[in-house]
Amino acid sequence: MKTDLALSSSALDELVLQAQKPSRYVGAEFGAVVKDLSAARVRFALAFPDTYEVGMSNLGFRLLYHLLNDRPEIACERVFLPWPDMEGMLRARGLPLFTLESRAAVRGFDVLGITLQFELAYTSALAMLDLAGIPLLARERGDEDPLVLGGGPCAFNPEPVADFFDAFAVGEGEEVALEIADAVAESGFRRGGATRPELLRRLARIPGVYVPSLFAPRYDPVSRTLAAIEPLLPGYEKVERRVMPDLNALPTSAYTRPLVPFMQTVHDRLPIELQRGCTRGCRFCQVGMITRPTRQRDPKQVLALAETGLRASGYEEVGLLSLSSGDYGALNGLLDDFLARWEGERIAMSLPSLRTETMNEALAQKIARIRKTGFTLAPEAATERMRAVINKGNREEDLLRAVESIFGNGWSLLKLYFMIGLPEERDEDVVAIAELAKRCLAAARRVLPKGEGSPAIHLGASTFVPKPFTPFQWEPMIPPEETRRRQALVTAALGGRNGAIQFKPHDSRQSSIEGALALGDRRVGTAVLAAYRRGQRLDGWTEWFDERNWLEAFAECEREHGVGLDWFAHRRRRLDEVLPWDRIDCGVTKAYLQKQLAAARNLAEVPDCVLEPCTVCGACDYDVVKNRTYEAKDYVPEPPRPPRPTDPPARTVVRVRYAKLGRLVALSHLETMHALLRAIRRAGLPVAYSQGYHPKPRVSFGPALPVGLESLCEHLDLDLLGAVDPQEVLARLAPELPEGLKVQEAHVLDPHAASISEAQRAVHYRAEFPRETWGEAVLEARVAAFREADQSVVTRAAPPRPRGKGRGQKVAARKQREIDLKDIVTHLAVEGPGAVAFSLRADPSGSAKPAEVLAAIFGEDGTPPRGVKVLKEGVSFARSGPGRPEPSQPRAPRYLDA
Repeated sequence: MKTDLALSSSALDELVLQAQKPSRYVGAEFGAVVKDLSAARVRFALAFPDTYEVGMSNLGFRLLYHLLNDRPEIACERVFLPWPDMEGMLRARGLPLFTLESRAAVRGFDVLGITLQFELAYTSALAMLDLAGIPLLARERGDEDPLVLGGGPCAFNPEPVADFFDAFAVGEGEEVALEIADAVAESGFRRGGATRPELLRRLARIPGVYVPSLFAPRYDPVSRTLAAIEPLLPGYEKVERRVMPDLNALPTSAYTRPLVPFMQTVHDRLPIELQRGCTRGCRFCQVGMITRPTRQRDPKQVLALAETGLRASGYEEVGLLSLSSGDYGALNGLLDDFLARWEGERIAMSLPSLRTETMNEALAQKIARIRKTGFTLAPEAATERMRAVINKGNREEDLLRAVESIFGNGWSLLKLYFMIGLPEERDEDVVAIAELAKRCLAAARRVLPKGEGSPAIHLGASTFVPKPFTPFQWEPMIPPEETRRRQALVTAALGGRNGAIQFKPHDSRQSSIEGALALGDRRVGTAVLAAYRRGQRLDGWTEWFDERNWLEAFAECEREHGVGLDWFAHRRRRLDEVLPWDRIDCGVTKAYLQKQLAAARNLAEVPDCVLEPCTVCGACDYDVVKNRTYEAKDYVPEPPRPPRPTDPPARTVVRVRYAKLGRLVALSHLETMHALLRAIRRAGLPVAYSQGYHPKPRVSFGPALPVGLESLCEHLDLDLLGAVDPQEVLARLAPELPEGLKVQEAHVLDPHAASISEAQRAVHYRAEFPRETWGEAVLEARVAAFREADQSVVTRAAPPRPRGKGRGQKVAARKQREIDLKDIVTHLAVEGPGAVAFSLRADPSGSAKPAEVLAAIFGEDGTPPRGVKVLKEGVSFARSGPGRPEPSQPRAPRYLDA
């Protein structure tokens, strides 16, 4: 919808099509919400400082999107950090960062809410502000600039980026996000009402909102430590995190019409939160402390959300998310009902975050029935002593029993994750990582059934990074050189990195930077800004992280403030030291964390308070905020469902013609296929499946449409169970398609008819040229020159073919193929100002690409002319029988009918 904020659609279309992954910038997904921005009382840009595929895998981000849009007066749109190629093109053209839904300038929104999921995203957040045209420093913003709001786990220590944000939402955002939006609306901010300082003071009255400008840090000139964080607003001295006491009371609109991305995201599935919070008490785990207490969702609601979400999304997998899925008391009953309901429909399920002591034979058998890809366990430490230090709560026999259950049920790959650099760690604890992995491999070899291949273990070891609000927040982290030394101990104990155990150590360069950003105070902002100005963004991506830029940035911080990287990351803090996050209350008390640090040094383990008496950590009020769990005995299984009917013997093959228009021209062929397959699943069409170990829906697609072309005549063939009316197929499929995909017609096909690709004989196009540079006479001259030529040869290079395996593989020389367009172009004519129609022969022997035709006839130096829009108007098919032509989309009699 066009608004006063909307950017030039044609300019953005051109850039999107030039980007490495155009679908990152398309928007228009099924489930996306587009409102009239000019009519909205609050315009909220929800931002994730990473790429689309990372941000759209974040459950909290997706939940907030639907939550905000559930309110009629709020228009919430998404924005992600462009990949550097797209960022460069936007800057070169002078175009600002834009939202996906309306392609509106981010700077025109009232609120820019940025999710800070991990510390290495800080420079990416600055890149988003800069690209949007918003001043980086909060103190330099005027009343015409959006409110810049931060949230997510990093908001529990916002000081390193406090200079760049107006406010932070601390804790769980379901309620506080709406309260902030209400405050912005009621204040009249950016609409002639409250000024920015007035709005910030109003936000400070909302529980869970931290306004950095209303606190002033003071430093000790001798020790250089933080001496105090002084409140500047009377009564505003502490910010308590927000917490949702009951998961069953959360809104569920994200499941009634979920967002379904076109491109494959990092976690491409329907995410359902099984439980929130964890009281296991792992002493290194920040999220386990700041999300206490344990709150489990009613298993009946889990099943209901799965049913609603699968039907509304078309996803093929459900992810049951939690910090420790095995602690969910009703898990076995839930899995039984899940299998009874969806196993026959080929719905997969993933259970991330399974602890070794909760993995057992029964659980492995259930999961094996649902999916059998790789399996992941995180023992974290390899010796009993170190597991006591970190309060991990598992034993070696638990791990070996879990390994036997996993490989005994047919898995052949296990991923094991450990940490190095933990407090109290010795060299023998590091070497034990390799030795324990070897024992796991031996156990796997004993139980892996014959015929399942050879067992393999992928071993990971990340460097421990102390985080705020954990018992280890006072501890130093080991420097990069020590990280590499300990990694070498593991490699040597394994006898190298090859073989059945593959060791992949974590990048030591990033860990120290992450530690300094996690534990830093407001002075670290100098390094963040300096790193950004040196070109840093997307620091979570190995290819974009540059250690030298960060070291120079922290050197600049040290020159300005007298403290640098070593000070923030590799220094032990005194227990009585003022910490940058002391003005924030996460629920767990500082006294409890100090008690846990002493327990770690004494190898004292503390039990889970769900199972044992309360340890008085401070997170609960024992009335509203408290542990809420479900036990196995409380679970009432679903009543038995009638057996799934056998597939009818009759089959109907239906050929569907559909159009691909508008923004969706940026989708690749594979992405279009996925979008259609999920629409078919949403429509509930009775698609037949192939046989074998990995059954696939029997849906056939036509040849790939080049990215950037609109089409009125794409085709797919559906192999359907039973006798099906093609008009019913159209009626059911049409409402399940995203905007830009439109079904046109459907008809029953002879089951023995040739495939779409084999039956295709000619493809018909219409090209629209910019009239200011391509007059009718110019086009006629080019067409006449082509007709008079004896040949028009284009050379096409075959794609490179790798030879060999692994890093040593070589790329074979690209073979070239010559195509004479005089044999391919069956029709070419100018049809009015700026319009050219052409037809290309297309059969199993091959054809030409529209871009090749445009380049050869109208281009210069083998390059197609710019600004030309091409529409695929029709397809001619071979006759399927005597006197029976296949339906096609002919536009005019001029087209050849093969």
